[in-house]
Amino acid sequence: MRSLVPGDVANRKLLAPLEGAPVSADSIEMTIATVPAERDRWAPLFWAVIVIGIVAGFALGVREIIEQPPVTLSDVRVGDATGGPPRVQVLAENESSTTTYCIEVTISAVDRDGLTLAEAVAVPTRGEATLGPGQSTNLAAELTDLTQQQVDEELDEYLAFVTSRRAC
Repeated sequence: MRSLVPGDVANRKLLAPLEGAPVSADSIEMTIATVPAERDRWAPLFWAVIVIGIVAGFALGVREIIEQPPVTLSDVRVGDATGGPPRVQVLAENESSTTTYCIEVTISAVDRDGLTLAEAVAVPTRGEATLGPGQSTNLAAELTDLTQQQVDEELDEYLAFVTSRRAC
């Protein structure tokens, strides 16, 4: 692209209006952007906040990627529903090497839209819901609010969540 220089014949042709009226070099006004003599006093504070926010966001993102959850859950398994409400199970495992956790797990039945059809707190099949370092336990729940019609027509999947985790 060519630069517009006053007096240049080629530029006169480019700048001429569609009617064909000539444009003189005197009719072209040039303005130069100037920087104010004094700087904005809030600019350093603004840039400091921006830089701190970017660094903090990056650090928290890296921390979230690296940090593993101390209690993990397996996929939800569904037992045979022979006339009664569905019985579902999940395996909870303590990934920590030093801390014992007391946990509470909630299992939900959701439809295709992600809406909860039924929900129940899972209880351990043996012992207590206390997980020592490296231990695992099986938790089960019976979804009594779920009807057979909902299971047949609306149910999409079962989801398990650790709703409470505290060091014992």
